[in-house]
Amino acid sequence: MALPDPRTAPPRPDLMFLVRRSRPRPAAPTAPPEPISFERPGRHHVAPAAPTVEVRASEPRNQPSSSLDLDGPSVPPPAPAGPPSTSLDLDAPTSPPPSVPSSSLDLDLGGTPAPPPVTATVRTVRPAFEDVRVRGGERVYLSWARPTVTLTRLQSGIGTLSFEAACSAEVGDLRLGAAYEFSDHFASTVQRTDGNRFAPPHSKRPVIVGDRDQFEKITVDLRQSRNLRRLAVYAFSGNRTPLEWGGTLIAHVLGGGRIEVPLDVLSGGQVAVLMSLYNIDGEFVLRAEMQTLNGDVREAARAYGYDTISWVDDRTPVS
Repeated sequence: MALPDPRTAPPRPDLMFLVRRSRPRPAAPTAPPEPISFERPGRHHVAPAAPTVEVRASEPRNQPSSSLDLDGPSVPPPAPAGPPSTSLDLDAPTSPPPSVPSSSLDLDLGGTPAPPPVTATVRTVRPAFEDVRVRGGERVYLSWARPTVTLTRLQSGIGTLSFEAACSAEVGDLRLGAAYEFSDHFASTVQRTDGNRFAPPHSKRPVIVGDRDQFEKITVDLRQSRNLRRLAVYAFSGNRTPLEWGGTLIAHVLGGGRIEVPLDVLSGGQVAVLMSLYNIDGEFVLRAEMQTLNGDVREAARAYGYDTISWVDDRTPVS
């Protein structure tokens, strides 16, 4: 006898007593959500452990029984009294925590780049120019470190200005002279030996005079100082033999002031430029030169820019 196909057999109402209550299958536990990380990409961070979700079976309403009734309505058990729960609510909207400044070095976080290092610029400060003056009865010594002195307008325009070579006979036959240039650009030399003694030549009122008292001397008439543009005082050997330099060049100014330059710092040569004078806005500026040269008076004048002078020989200009 063939068995009926259970898929096509008619229902059997007489066998209802065979129907058993079947226990509903519990729902499969859902996987816990991924932990939320507030770190930026690139940082190594260990996620916190996932919270444990406890699945409890439903109990009948108002029944203290602990038996499992699968047909009764599912009622959650009453929440136990106690402090508020600190469990993680996965359904609540999440918001990033407030940013807290950190003192640790975070190479992954972007921030304001560090400012470039400050480079200190070292500037060389030149010392301010010291305008040296000479008062009445005062002595001023010129040297390589302090070579100039400035006369006042009164010292440059009243009385006389004289240059005197105070030295002994041991130096040799030392003679004094000066190359000059006037405001009209006329230039020549003045010296008591082998040249013109007065400047300008053959003048009844000379501006510069070459003379000798105890020592060789050059004198400037300051009443005509506006006509004098520049001057260079030089020393040379009268008998053309080498000089044993020594002594002092002294410039005498109004009121007994003295400007002194030592001659023993010189060496070699038969001619030397000792001091120069420049007329700067009506004030005379004196400068110690102290430079020996090869040659004679002509070479000394040319070395200091007196190129317009015509010469008869190495000491005598064309008058």
